[in-house]
Amino acid sequence: MTRDEQKLITTFVIAATAATEPELDVEADAIIRALFVRHPEAAYRITLLAMTQQASLAAVKPNAAVLPARGMQGWLANRLKRFERQTRQRKPALTPPVMTHQG
Repeated sequence: MTRDEQKLITTFVIAATAATEPELDVEADAIIRALFVRHPEAAYRITLLAMTQQASLAAVKPNAAVLPARGMQGWLANRLKRFERQTRQRKPALTPPVMTHQG
């Protein structure tokens, strides 16, 4: 592993853990912590998955908002919906330019 890769991982985890929003769901956190104890490799695999998805999304749509999948239920869907609402409140909506046909 290179120093750059170490920096990427460190930066990603620090940024993810520095956020104060959304509020921590204590019950979900307890379940996740218990699973990480049973499966110590999960932290590595989940971090890799999240970093890969973030990079892929940024490459495809640099300004894309992450939306929950249809039919998603439970705490994760609620967290994603809350995050989406907060993101919309912080940034003005971008309106696409009006295209005119030039012939």
